[in-house]
Amino acid sequence: MATILLTGARAPVTLELCRAFAQQGHRVFVADVLFLPIARWSLYAAQYFIIPPPTQRLLEFEQALSKLIVKYQIEHLIPTCEETFYVSKIKDRLPCRVWTSDFDLMIQLHNKHRFLDLAKGFFQIPATLSCTEFDDWPNAKNYVFKPVFSRFASRVIIGQDEAQCQEPREHPQDWIAQQRLYGQEICVYSIWRKGQLGGFAAYQPRYRVGKGSSVFFEPFFQQDIFDAVQKFGQHYQFDGQLSFDLMLCPDGVYVLECNPRSISGVHLLGDELEACFFSEQTIIQRSKKAKAVKSAWLLTQPWQLFSHAYAETEDVIWHPKDMRPFLLQGLSLLEMAYLAIRHRQSMLAVSTRDIEFNGE
Repeated sequence: MATILLTGARAPVTLELCRAFAQQGHRVFVADVLFLPIARWSLYAAQYFIIPPPTQRLLEFEQALSKLIVKYQIEHLIPTCEETFYVSKIKDRLPCRVWTSDFDLMIQLHNKHRFLDLAKGFFQIPATLSCTEFDDWPNAKNYVFKPVFSRFASRVIIGQDEAQCQEPREHPQDWIAQQRLYGQEICVYSIWRKGQLGGFAAYQPRYRVGKGSSVFFEPFFQQDIFDAVQKFGQHYQFDGQLSFDLMLCPDGVYVLECNPRSISGVHLLGDELEACFFSEQTIIQRSKKAKAVKSAWLLTQPWQLFSHAYAETEDVIWHPKDMRPFLLQGLSLLEMAYLAIRHRQSMLAVSTRDIEFNGE
């Protein structure tokens, strides 16, 4: 059995991983910058550590991880949120198995323009230009404008006229203009063991917080999507967790962007999640049962309390043998609210301000 350190304890996906590994006999530690992240409360976590914020204090972040790895004889470091990019940058100096690809590849995947160059030959891609080259502003409604580095679609401009596109016009080097597609969005999550596919899950994000993060994950599978993801990961010999946003259109499937980190597909792999990392199998999620972050769903869409979907869907935070994360999740929310007020940012923006990577 292995000793594992998970970073990104604020995320429900980290809680899912912690439970999955511990239930198979592994010793699991969790760490984050925050004081009250949700995975801190899990009975399956051997201990919780507060670490420096990599966005502001990378050297101290590296030193803290190195000390934890040595002191607790950590064998596997698995980052889950955007601290993944910083971990990738220092991975060769950390004395354990680090579940990320090399920094250069990670940044190319994270960059919404460069990623599409890597994706050619594996996926259909929408017409995309840097805003430094874009000149069709009178037809701006036909495009989606995205920062090259962003998350949760928090700054994405969709279906707006030229007057609403001031930021991409003022900072064109930091933005792309992408052909607007119409169809069903599909999210893909995969786990890689140095070029070998360990796990695959896909879902339709039916309900969201704002324009970005989904809180409801309806399982989905299509063979050509699986084949494209498998060929892509094998070609680049990816290592760690790799996620994609795709659009299922009448003329085929298009890839929109890539997130080389955890996303909510983690929740759909169930009892086989641990084997995706620590076996030689390739596990494909086949369950039809939807999952949801019910607290976030109810907080943003309270009328869903009376819906059939809400009643029938399994909550990813609730666990009958590990109830503290469910009961104490309000404390995690209060800490985030405090930080939002302190830094005069939205809850969504402040949720990654200390770990986000924007290409610096």
